[in-house]
Amino acid sequence: VARAHPPRTHARTHARTHSLHHALRAMKGLGGDGLPARDGDEGETDPDFEQSVDGAQVMAALQQLHGNSGLIGALQQKLDGLVGLRSGFIDELHPQVRARVRALERTQEEHDELHEAYTVELRALEEKYDKLYAPLYAKRSSIVTGAEDVVETEDEELVEEIKKCEEPAPTGIPEFWLIALKNHEEIASMITERDEGALKYLVDVQTSKLSGEDEDGDELCGFKIDFHFSENEYFEDAVLTKTYHMDDEEENVLRYIEASEVNWKSGKNLTVKVMRKKPKPGAKNKKPITKTEPAESFFQFFYPPEVPDEDEQQNMSEEDAEQLQDAMEQDYEIGLMIANNLIADAVNWFTGEAFANDEDEEYDEDEEEYSDEDEDDEDDEDEDDDEDDDGDDDDEDGGKASFKAPPALKGAGGAQAGEQAPECKQQ
Repeated sequence: VARAHPPRTHARTHARTHSLHHALRAMKGLGGDGLPARDGDEGETDPDFEQSVDGAQVMAALQQLHGNSGLIGALQQKLDGLVGLRSGFIDELHPQVRARVRALERTQEEHDELHEAYTVELRALEEKYDKLYAPLYAKRSSIVTGAEDVVETEDEELVEEIKKCEEPAPTGIPEFWLIALKNHEEIASMITERDEGALKYLVDVQTSKLSGEDEDGDELCGFKIDFHFSENEYFEDAVLTKTYHMDDEEENVLRYIEASEVNWKSGKNLTVKVMRKKPKPGAKNKKPITKTEPAESFFQFFYPPEVPDEDEQQNMSEEDAEQLQDAMEQDYEIGLMIANNLIADAVNWFTGEAFANDEDEEYDEDEEEYSDEDEDDEDDEDEDDDEDDDGDDDDEDGGKASFKAPPALKGAGGAQAGEQAPECKQQ
């Protein structure tokens, strides 16, 4: 399994990344010698440090910087006056206002209790309908793979056409999932021409929620996506799995990502390209120089962002931490798009109906926007005509009526967002 974290250090992958980000921000308040910045030091770049940095978050980051006592001591000094303190502004409010705030807090508690009950009922409802969906997905898979055939009885014209057709029918629905993937523009952008040969063997895509406990005894939370392939010339695996482990499913707090290791057959790895360079004239070694480079491919999806181990994270810059966080979020959004949007609506993505519906919605939004702007332009035109009737005084003062060109309508080539993925919040 290719994991997006080092073994046995995954418990808080995103928490670590995010905490390091805050720790690096905190370090901006330190001088170049690693000690609290003095007046005039370049390190004193954050005058609002005490208000803008969450002490608890940085304290959590401190625990990961073991072995660097100087840095820990410097950060500890900076945080001594922060941890456990509130701003105190509520205590300075008028007593009657404080009473109102307490009433609001009681109201908030009631809301939180209701929300907790809502969450329990929502999960139960989701579990109920997951069980109801399951036989429908199984039937879809059977028809696509040819395990089950159908006898058309409702469309008389189609029945006659089947009877008259002398050409033998292929098994199931060939390239069903490849076509569905390519009709989903966001996913299609990940697919190269080389990928299509392998994705023709994709016979089913399934998603399920995680259950049980992990190796640390914590309850598993998140979801996985299983890509089922028939026997093919590219890799040995019948199933490739991508798993997203969450801290809190409701809040979409991502812990880490793991993926199946793809067992490529010799010379068939689609995620790399082989570069051959001829030796220079007169070189002793006459054999071509061969090297491999990463290649764009849908199958890069099974190589999630790598999170460095704890020692390497100590030397991680703020920019590197942000890049890692962005990569994890992007990976998560793609996984969510496949799980929630593509799988549930696969038939409509295959036929193009889902794509057409998205396009119609975009067109309606653009048409409404255009209509509003057009009305504004007409109003501006009328005002401009009135001004022209009054003379050129406004022009002499430099005042001119401004007109906005209507926005270009998005065609079939515009990016389709599909179902908007929830933000991947990281603690």
